[in-house]
Amino acid sequence: MRLVRVVLALDQPQEVRFFLFLAAFGAVITAIYWFVSYEAAGTFLLGGYTVATGVLGARLAADPAARRVRRRAGSVPARRRAAEVAEPRDAPGGGTGGIDRPFLDERGRLPDETVAPLAVGLGVAVAATGAIFGPAPIVVGILPLAWGAWAWFRGASEEFEAGVLDDVAPDRHEAAIANGD
Repeated sequence: MRLVRVVLALDQPQEVRFFLFLAAFGAVITAIYWFVSYEAAGTFLLGGYTVATGVLGARLAADPAARRVRRRAGSVPARRRAAEVAEPRDAPGGGTGGIDRPFLDERGRLPDETVAPLAVGLGVAVAATGAIFGPAPIVVGILPLAWGAWAWFRGASEEFEAGVLDDVAPDRHEAAIANGD
């Protein structure tokens, strides 16, 4: 049973299992694609996807922070484990109790919701079609690309400034807010 848990990565955090699952999925799709099409370029790219997600999963599995919170089946008596689930320790938001959170660093800010990356991607995609269809798509693609880049950089700079203010001493932080900085 222990071998099955190791092979299926059941003792690993959720992030590790996710990337290892993607690697296994990529391996299956690569094999199917090769036998259906015998096309080397697509098979090579799918193989690269498989290797990249596998390496990322292996790197996350080897991370010391992930090892600290790795599940240990059978290492905690059932009553104590039930008590920990009922009253999770060190879990600011409740819920997992630190089990599936290998990256427990709660510092930092979450970015605001934005469509800027979508606009940048759309602008690049439309502008790239200009290589085939001429200069008109390039001109059309530059508009969402420029707007998305401007909005994205503006949002990133606001988040950076807010992070700097979070690192400042509380009395200076309140003074900065009062001054409108």
